Amino acid sequence: MKLYTIHSRQEDLGSLTGLANDVVLVNDGFSWSALFLPTVWFLAKKMWIVFAIYLALQAIVLSAVYYFSWPMALFSTIKFAGNIILGFEGNELYRWSLERQRYHEQGTIAARDLVSAEHRFFSYITSGRAHNRRAGEANYGNAE
Repeated sequence: MKLYTIHSRQEDLGSLTGLANDVVLVNDGFSWSALFLPTVWFLAKKMWIVFAIYLALQAIVLSAVYYFSWPMALFSTIKFAGNIILGFEGNELYRWSLERQRYHEQGTIAARDLVSAEHRFFSYITSGRAHNRRAGEANYGNAE
């Protein structure tokens, strides 16, 4: 079982449709995408500040390697070590980026994969709630 943290915007908590459009579930574990393709992962997750910091750090390390005439293998080693750290801390950086985008952590859910976690979350949200079939809307905050 994997753990996922649930993030949503405060303004979307009133309706199930708003919540479904903006809810984000983040895996609480190692991020293989951040390890192997960090730049693509940053851009896909819209982590602009983290991406800029990542590029700046790479530029600083590359400049130091060039300026001090260190072997290029040192740059590769440092980059690989940084990617390993990103693998372990990538999802925390993603949570931080979501927080900066006004997302708030709503809780944690355990499931075997992302689809199961989404299913469990929305099953919990809609249980015992009033549902208007014509409007396709369920009142999330207060049942009628």
